Formats: sequence, C-alpha cells, structure tokens
Amino acid sequence: MKRRTLCCALAACASLMFESAQAQLFDRGGGLIYDSGLNVTWLADANYAKTSGYDAEGKMSWQNAMAWVSNLSYVDSVRNTTYSDWRLPTFTDLGGSGCDYGYSGTDCGFNVSTSSSELAHLFYGDFANKGALDSRGLNQSGYGLVDDPNDPDDESLFNNLQSYSYWMGTSYTIPGASTPGTAAWYLQFSTGMQNTISKGTQYYVLAVRDGDVAAMQPVPLPGAVWLFGSALLGLGFRKSGRRQLH
Repeated sequence: MKRRTLCCALAACASLMFESAQAQLFDRGGGLIYDSGLNVTWLADANYAKTSGYDAEGKMSWQNAMAWVSNLSYVDSVRNTTYSDWRLPTFTDLGGSGCDYGYSGTDCGFNVSTSSSELAHLFYGDFANKGALDSRGLNQSGYGLVDDPNDPDDESLFNNLQSYSYWMGTSYTIPGASTPGTAAWYLQFSTGMQNTISKGTQYYVLAVRDGDVAAMQPVPLPGAVWLFGSALLGLGFRKSGRRQLH
C-alpha cells in the first residue's frame, strides 16, 4: 500500500513537472510576469503609461515611447526592489533587410515567426493567438487578442491589454526615404499583423526587462534540510575540538 502511494505521489510530481516545463509565463507577483522562453520579465500592466498617470490614453509616438520606457522606475512590492532597466520589446530581421511580407513564418505580415520579435513570441507563442489571415492569406475566425478561458497562464496574467498596436524598439528606414530611421516596427494585437509604420503614429507600450526577478531571491532551505545541515556543522565543531585537546 505504501509503495502504491509512493508511486502515485511520484507520478503526480512528474505530471506537475511536465506541466511546468510546458508553461512559459509565470506570475512572479508584484505586477511582474516572467517569460521563460525569452528569459525576460514583462510588466503585467500592458497600459502602465496610462495607469501611472503619464498619459491620458497610454498611446504615444515611438520617440515618446522610447523616452518613457527608458525613464521608467517600477517598484516591486514583493521583493522590495525598484527596477529602472525597462525597454521596448526587440525585433529580429529574419529575411532580407526590412519587411519580408508573408502569411506564415516570415518577420512581417501575419502568422510571423515567434523568433522575429518578443511581441510575436508573446502574441503567437505564449498567448497562442491567431492572425486575421491564415497561412494561405485567407480570412479566418477567432483571430486577435482572444483569451483562452482554460489557460490561466496566458492573457489572464496581464491586465489592460489593448486590442490595438504596440511599439517595438527597432527603427526602420523606408526604402527611398530621404531621412533614415523615420519608421519603427510594431505588432497589432487586434489582427496579429507585424509591420513598420511612421514613428509619429500613436501606439501603446508594453514594457519589458531582461532576466527573471525571482532569480534575485535566495531559495529558502526546507526545515529538515536546515536542521540536518546544522547537525553536521555541530558535529564538525565537536570533532575539531577533540583534535585540539589531543
């Protein structure tokens, strides 16, 4: 009976470990969400520019978005730490320079590769959302920012997510433009479109920082382990004392 109970416990533990291995978003408390796939920490408030009182709507130009996020200081009430190293999500050019437009696996368009940007990883990977167009370029239903009620570790972890466009921190020079770097990359949460647009456009900002805030905290030892370690330490002192007496 004991052996069967132990086997069941081990099976339950293995199942839990498997589920944890599949999950990529983890609520670290204090309004912070860790993404293990990217090793970054998202600000759970996806419109903190408005919540914090910086902007009435939270939408702003790319230049203002860069300025706001670079000056952002956020207090982590769980770990009693203030973080000031926030940034806009990154973009990675996967094809030829610029927009490699397509309907699947590109870095521009719909159903883009999750390795093309941190926002694409969040939208298509972590949230498992669909683009407005399928891989053939045809309209499909159920696209956009759709929360799965059976998955508590997706959009449910965030608040104030906007079914609109969010900036990325990568500039883009429109071919033939006389002035370089007048555009920047974005991802539209309402349709899943990833593309470039003039930096003067008013979009939302989702702040992110590198690493896991939980990694800063020491892992507490279980009581039994601590007592066992203390006992070994005491034994070492007693043996040392005996040697000194001789």
